[in-house]
Amino acid sequence: MHVRLLKQFGAAFLETSFAFRLVLAVAITIAMLAVTALVYYTGGVQFSFLHLMYVPVVLAGFVFGVPGGILASIAGGLLLGPCMPLDVETGAMQPTHNWIYRIAFFLFIGVLVGTFAQVVRRHLRELQWLHDHHEDTGLLNMIGLNKELDARLRSAGEGHRLFVSITQLDDFLEIQNTFGTGFGMRVLSQVVERVRKVLPEGSLIALIQPDRIATAVDSEHATQVTRERTEAAVKDSFLVDGVPVHVEASIGVAHFPAHGRTAEELLQKASIAMHRSTTSKSAITVYDPANDRTSRDNLVLLGTLPAAIENGELQVWHQAKVALATDKVAGTEALVRWKHPQRGMVPPGNFIPQCEETTLINPVTQFVIAEAFRHAGTWRAGGHQLRVSVNLSVRNLRDRMLLEVLEQNMQRNGLEPKDIDLEVTESAVMADPDYCIRLIAQLGNRGFGISIDDFGVGHSSLAYLQKLQVSCLKIDQTFIRMLRTNESDQKIVRSILHMAEALGLDTVAEGVEDLETASLLREWGCDYGQGYGFHRPSPSDEFLRFLVQRGG
Repeated sequence: MHVRLLKQFGAAFLETSFAFRLVLAVAITIAMLAVTALVYYTGGVQFSFLHLMYVPVVLAGFVFGVPGGILASIAGGLLLGPCMPLDVETGAMQPTHNWIYRIAFFLFIGVLVGTFAQVVRRHLRELQWLHDHHEDTGLLNMIGLNKELDARLRSAGEGHRLFVSITQLDDFLEIQNTFGTGFGMRVLSQVVERVRKVLPEGSLIALIQPDRIATAVDSEHATQVTRERTEAAVKDSFLVDGVPVHVEASIGVAHFPAHGRTAEELLQKASIAMHRSTTSKSAITVYDPANDRTSRDNLVLLGTLPAAIENGELQVWHQAKVALATDKVAGTEALVRWKHPQRGMVPPGNFIPQCEETTLINPVTQFVIAEAFRHAGTWRAGGHQLRVSVNLSVRNLRDRMLLEVLEQNMQRNGLEPKDIDLEVTESAVMADPDYCIRLIAQLGNRGFGISIDDFGVGHSSLAYLQKLQVSCLKIDQTFIRMLRTNESDQKIVRSILHMAEALGLDTVAEGVEDLETASLLREWGCDYGQGYGFHRPSPSDEFLRFLVQRGG
């Protein structure tokens, strides 16, 4: 409340119009004449009413600064000066030194107040400027950009088009961490200078985050030219302190009025497009409403995920892995499902990828481990010896609780490490190969089976594959679904199978949907198959019925 009043006062203090200042000048003049009349009609300057003249003097200094304080002091001193009697009744006039001293005192107060007012006004202007600008670069900040952009949008006529873009400097933090903050700021200055040069005259440019620049450009033609210039500009390195530095940029664009009619809406849409550009590794991405809805839904879903775990909304389903040589079920892959009370069954693709980017994946994985091991323990008690597989993400591998959670749930359900397969994707391994080599070796030494999931679509090298103590390769379904007719897929799959055989690794083909594909895989020496051709994922009780029907 007090802060808001202070801001309102500061704004009024700084932004007084000419008309308002003229009114104040007239009011000060009337006040001085009124004080003069009051002094005269109450008997003269020997009485205390003459001190009221300090009021208009102080007010003039406060409003008009030092010049106003000087002018009001001299005027007030003369009004109470040689023509004002010391005592009106006797007609005695005041000595000359008396009113000269009075003018001096008025001048002292007027100049003092005027100086104070000018200093305060200057500091308020600086604070107001800092409120809307980035101190180091002088660019608009988010608050200033919103003000300027909203002002332009309010004045935009029919048919007016404006394009807002947000540029993320993807490796700026890495540059700062490597070379220091000062070096990073010099890089940023060069980036800003280059952006200024490619923007048409009259465009807005703002630094809305330390590594994020926003621009607003009028007209479609200017925007197209700007996009081309921007793409060309970010390709060139920056020479800072004799060091060539490449700055990777991701740009998101939103259009007015198609994507929003306020500054906040346009910046939000441009930010969504920018994030899309970052994840898709494209230089520039224009806002797509479909991505916006997906983002909103995912954020809401992730926000309710902890409560969903507590409320038992998550379920663990199983998909059978079939030994191709015997056509018997050898194990299962545990898959998480979310039965949402309002949305129904939420597909895992709608929350797992986003969940893997946060620490929420750890409690989800711990839940899956607990449930999957409980199911395996129940099946084992019923005479079904099945291995169960659990998927691990990059964050799971970094979770210090992982080994403890595995050990506790094995002991609770009468399982051993040889009954468990841990599936890790190529991308998870290659995110930190040296660390993963050590961790997988530790897990392997304890007896866990380790599978490389989605093999063939990642970028792992044979050098790292030889170092990893894995026991199985899961061939990605991309190469399996069209295996019957696609010769390229056949060559890739056969090469993977030959390589796995040479390394002594088991193989699992994902996405097997028909008997002909299963027959080819069996002929080529693939060990296991998994897919809708054998079994669709199902809850534990349904999977058990499927198992009994197959005589497993």
